[in-house]
Parts: sequence; structure tokens; C-alpha cells
Amino acid sequence: MVVCVVGLGYVGLPTAVLFAYKGLHVIGVDINMEKVKMINQGISYLKEPGLHKILSQVITRGKFKAVTSIDDALIQCNSVLIDVPTPVRNGIVDLSYIVEVSQAVARKLRQDMLVVVESTVPPGTTNGLVRDMLERGSGLKVEEDFYLAHVPERIAPGRAIEELLHAPRVVGGVGPRSTEKALEVYGMVNPNLLPTDATTAEFVKLIENTFRDLNIAFANLIALIAERFGIDVYEAIRLANTHPRVNIHWPGAGVGGPCLTKDPYMLASLLPDFWGVELIRMSRRINEFMPYHMVEIVEKAAGLEGLDLSLSKVAILGAAYKGGVDDTRESPARVVVVELAKRFKEVVVHDPYTRESFGAKYSENLEEAVKDADVIVVVTDHPEFKHLDLDKLGRLVRRRIIVDGRRVFEPSKAISAGFRYYGVGYGRAWRA
Repeated sequence: MVVCVVGLGYVGLPTAVLFAYKGLHVIGVDINMEKVKMINQGISYLKEPGLHKILSQVITRGKFKAVTSIDDALIQCNSVLIDVPTPVRNGIVDLSYIVEVSQAVARKLRQDMLVVVESTVPPGTTNGLVRDMLERGSGLKVEEDFYLAHVPERIAPGRAIEELLHAPRVVGGVGPRSTEKALEVYGMVNPNLLPTDATTAEFVKLIENTFRDLNIAFANLIALIAERFGIDVYEAIRLANTHPRVNIHWPGAGVGGPCLTKDPYMLASLLPDFWGVELIRMSRRINEFMPYHMVEIVEKAAGLEGLDLSLSKVAILGAAYKGGVDDTRESPARVVVVELAKRFKEVVVHDPYTRESFGAKYSENLEEAVKDADVIVVVTDHPEFKHLDLDKLGRLVRRRIIVDGRRVFEPSKAISAGFRYYGVGYGRAWRA
């Protein structure tokens, strides 16, 4: 068994490494020559827990290599996993990468090969567009000569290894033989597999992420309402969640990452004129508004505290879209940084996981970032931020003002340390 993984990004690289770790020979394909060079040296360019160690092992053992030529890789493999981007622009999914790879696979498709689309695609893509290109380009017939399936990824940055090995995985073939073949291959890595058909598997991925986005939007909506009534929404949610059939998410500075910001739009695009999908679009708009609302809170706090924005410094804690990872894709921090840079004299970004600053000054040292700051703005809930010494912070800043977008600091503790505390859903401050 030789597996070819096309696309060595946040999904493809951990996937390729784990197939190699389980004893299969794996060839990874990526057009980025610098990434390929690092991978072949046993160096992971991703800050994913456990990935660097396993990558180094499989490279040393000769189980995994990376190349830039897809044709060279396809000649050697009998299973192909496609992990390329499917971006959504203006509500329309771009399948050009899927088309390009499918055309390349069709040229090298052979008897009994398995082709798997792991990239997120609209329902019907695998058994429609991809199937047609493979059959026309190769002259072979799916289910008779080769196998085709959709196996959506479910991993979260920071937990990729654990979830690829143990989290339930939906496996959908375009027919029963394809499903069985995909189950056989993926069963070598993860025994927790759930068989279905390809179109259902595609639909499952979209509704999973849309469900999460809708629930976060509800939490953000009630946070906005709570602010107007002088209510601490975190206390309200904690109490509401004691109900045995209620589990409300936590609100925050916004939703980021490659999936929740994209997949709901992909789902809504399936029936663009159907009145019910407006719920999906409205949820997206609420979550997209939250980083702008963070800017509103900062401006509100500055006004209440008598700050002259043109003379003030803001220290922003966090650039990644979620805590504990270096992933900045679609991060709410981008909006917060860009908008505050228009208003304040100085904006400094600190993130212990990434050097991304979205055009503002970056400081790798937390103390340097907050020194003489007039406002500390928390955008990302990194674990390191949750244990900061508030008394020490207070001695470094010029003004003790915190705007907390993730409830990293307990309001009562921040207030006890002499800070003026503002945050998403903290209505007591909004009404000050």
C-alpha cells in the first residue's frame, strides 16, 4: 500500500504523517518547495502538538517523503487523498484546486486505485464533478475499475494527531465497493469509522460546522442583548446551562479559522433563494460583526476613561483565531488590529504562538507589549494569558484598562487589581 496525499497543509500533513506512522509508505505532494524541503528534513512547519516528533520518525524510517510533482507521486501510489483548499468567495465555492488535482489523477488512474476527496465540497461534488473527470480522463469506470469516496476531515488545530487517530470518521463511497475500500484503508489509522454514501458525507461536514456557527451566533447575540440590560452574560449562561437540556456556547470576539467562516456559506449556497437559509447567513453576519463590536467596546471604554486616542497605546493579546494554536486564518484579530490602528497612536500585538501582527508592531515579549499601554485588549484565549499576574501587569501599564473579548480574566479579580474591566457581554461595564 502506497498512499499519496495531495496538499500538505493543516489537514494533509498530519494525515500523511499518521498513515506513514502506521506503517504505510506515503508520498506527500505540495507546490510549496520550501515546505517540501522542511518536511523532508523532518521539520514540521506547523506548530501541532506531537507532529514534529512523528514526522521526524517516519522520515528517518523512510516511510514518508514529500515532492512537488504530482505526476511522479501518482505513478507510485494506489491510494490518493486530496486535501486541497476549497475557498468560498462572495458566497461561492471555488473548486478550481479540486478540478486541477482530479485532472492530474485521471491521467495516472489505474485499476483498483482508491481516490478520496477529504477537502470540504458541496454535496454531489465527489459523485458528480470529480467522478465525471476521473472517468472521462482515464476511460475507467468507478466501482468497476477504481474506487472513489469522500472522507471529510474533522480535526481541530492543536488536536490533529489525537483526533485523526481516535475521533469518529465519516466514510462515504460513491458506491458500496468504494465505501468498503475506503473503510479498509482508513481503518489502518483509525478504527472508529462510520460508513455512508459520498453525498451524505459531504452534507455532514457542512451541517456540523454550520451547527457550531449558529450556536456561537446565538451566544454572541445574547451577549449583545445582555450588554444593553447591564447583565453579565457569562453568569447568565452559566446559570442557564444548569438546565438539563440547555448547553449554550460562550460568546467572544468573533469566529475564525478555515471552516466555520466558510462552510455555512457553502451550505447556504446550495439553495440560495430558499427562505430558511437566511438563518445561516444571519448567523454568519452576527459572528462577522463581533470583532467590530470589540472595537466599539474599546472606543466606549476610552471615552469613559477620558483617553485621547491619538496619544494612546493599545496592547493586543492574541493574533491566532483560537487559543493554544498558531493558526491565524480568518482570525477576528485582523479586524481588531486594523481598525484600532486607524484610531490609536500605537498598536502592539503579542502572541506566544505566532509572529503575525496584521500590519501592527509585533512584540515577542509580553512585558514589552503592555509596557506603558493605555488599554489591554484580549482577542485570543491562549492558556498563557489566563495565568497572567494582574498586579504585575498593573505595574507595567500606563492606564489600567482591560477590554476582554474571551473572558480570559475574571472581572472581579481584574477590578480588585485596580483595572477598569470591559468585555463582550459584560453589561455592567457597558452601562457605566
